[in-house]
Amino acid sequence: MEKWMKVLTSGRQRLLFAAGSLYWSLILVFLLANSRLIVGTNIAEKKRNTIVLFVLLACICVSAAFWILKFPGKTGKRRESQRMKIRHILILLLNSAYLFVQIELTNNPLFRSMKLQYMVLNISFIFVMLIILLCFLNSWRKTMLIGNLLSFVFSLVFYYVYLFRGEPFQFIDLFSITTAMEVAGGYDFSLTREIVITAVVTLCLIGVYYESADAKVAKQIKSKVWMRILTAAATIGIYIAYLNTGWNGALGILTDLYRPYETYEEYGTTAGFLCVAKYMRLTPPKDYSEGKVKKLAKETKTDQKSQEGKVKPVNIIAIMNESWADYRLLGDFNVNQPYMEFYDSMKENTIKGNTLVCIQGGGTAKTEYEFLTGNSVKRFPGMVPYVSYFTHDQYSLVSTLKSQGYRAEAMHPNKGSNWKRTSAYRMLSFDKFYTIDDFDPSSKRIRQHISDRANYEKIIETVNKKENPDDPYFLFDITMQNHGGYLDTSYHSDVKTQGYTDPAVNQYLSLLKESDDALKYLINYFKDYDEPTMIVMFGDHYPDLPDRFTEWITGKKYDDSSLKEQERYFATPFFIWANYDIPEEEDVFTSTNYLSTRMLSETGLKMTPYNYYLQNLEKSMPALNHLGYMDTYGEFTGWEDAADKYNKLELEYETLQYNELAKDSGRLDEFFRVK
Repeated sequence: MEKWMKVLTSGRQRLLFAAGSLYWSLILVFLLANSRLIVGTNIAEKKRNTIVLFVLLACICVSAAFWILKFPGKTGKRRESQRMKIRHILILLLNSAYLFVQIELTNNPLFRSMKLQYMVLNISFIFVMLIILLCFLNSWRKTMLIGNLLSFVFSLVFYYVYLFRGEPFQFIDLFSITTAMEVAGGYDFSLTREIVITAVVTLCLIGVYYESADAKVAKQIKSKVWMRILTAAATIGIYIAYLNTGWNGALGILTDLYRPYETYEEYGTTAGFLCVAKYMRLTPPKDYSEGKVKKLAKETKTDQKSQEGKVKPVNIIAIMNESWADYRLLGDFNVNQPYMEFYDSMKENTIKGNTLVCIQGGGTAKTEYEFLTGNSVKRFPGMVPYVSYFTHDQYSLVSTLKSQGYRAEAMHPNKGSNWKRTSAYRMLSFDKFYTIDDFDPSSKRIRQHISDRANYEKIIETVNKKENPDDPYFLFDITMQNHGGYLDTSYHSDVKTQGYTDPAVNQYLSLLKESDDALKYLINYFKDYDEPTMIVMFGDHYPDLPDRFTEWITGKKYDDSSLKEQERYFATPFFIWANYDIPEEEDVFTSTNYLSTRMLSETGLKMTPYNYYLQNLEKSMPALNHLGYMDTYGEFTGWEDAADKYNKLELEYETLQYNELAKDSGRLDEFFRVK
């Protein structure tokens, strides 16, 4: 009692006590505010869930009681720390088990059916990471606080990334965190029962650890230095072993880079994340050699005469339209008004259809890489070349056009740092990169993004400001208007589905209508333009809309669909249009890696031997992506079922891609540039 009297009479102690009391009160308020979410509405589960609620209340009470009992001894000065004991390591191990449960409970629907050995594996990974953190910090208390907080934050990141994108959080996503933060306002961050439970328990643990006495691994300065040096060396050794040994295969883990969520679910989120991240390095394909590259180059048939007699456009405008997709490809559904009316009407001097991409819901930079280079990202599904592999100059559509007198510029009404585009575009030899900083602050925005109409007005402005109208000019543009996050209440949706209600779907379809109106404006402007102009447009990926929407359209779940049906989820619209005569074609089915070559073939410009290689490959495999390929009969086959002929073609393609992309591959420069 005497201690408490001292606490209440000390100004500093009163302030600390008030802060602590507020902390525990807020946890209690948070739990009570979400009590209905915990209990649920299912009568059969209400009794069990009510018990869970009372257990959480007890958890708060016990933790707060521990804090109250410890508080009178708090002086505000640094408390004397003790040496690390076995009990501290045991608590660290038990906490690792809790963090495993925390992450899996929030993210993994198959958590309860996970094999015991993989549970132990995940706990071991977490334990090792905490031990490394402990040795660097030399503070048991700080390790527990930081470890629990970071784990909870990452469990939320994993959950919401999968919810919004349909793909789990991967290592490469760390490089697009600024983009994610910019568009976060349009998403619905509703809490789940599991998030509330883990939040309460984690906050209670943080409160308890904060009041616990600290423990040190080393106390002498010399010991601390040596401990950190040895820990750094051990960490490097672990990292080398992690990358260069087949530990995952030895443990029976089959890493699915094309469906990473299956790896996460079967083997655990932590283990799955580490397994997928392991393959971020660019490795040569089977039996790679420079001699093999030269042989393939020699066998490639090139015929520049096929380009003779065609009009060479003065202006080439390529637009990758953010989340531009046509759900009508999946099946018929009714809406109150057309939303792609102008695109549907495009027939004169137009080649149009659908192009396969390798992504869904995100990963824009992968699709633009395929278009610009002719390479396919199917070989490195977990990585983005811009971020991971661009360490030197790259051959691309840009270098092909620049070698023929074109000025090449890029445009994106967002930050240039996203996906490291600023440095990537430098290596792709763009002359200039227009970012959000180059747009007028008064440019029209839809939600928080620059509208397609404002984007196209900027395109027209850049084309018109050329010193000489006849100067060849190439512009590659990436729009932002339709970016994910389709629950912006400030936006009024004019397009509405009939027979199905979802505000996110209505907002997305309304945005497509805005895009279509902007497209009409762009085409009509250049239709009577003096200089020959070609415009190419394609979608980067489908948006991440609720699965129930596509299930309503198709009548089945994605996993129950055939490969041909699944491929439609990765097929976005495209067109090649010119304000002069070009052959007209509809219902073309291709893939983005072929699209720039297909465009070049209509220009009368010279093509690289690699372009001709892709043109020849397209005759055998008219479309391909990470799921499989389409043959000349329009039938789809998964790579695991591919005949020897197609496996050989794929390996040859990967060999050439590696030679072009890798820094130390002995690149055959003459194959990737115009002769």
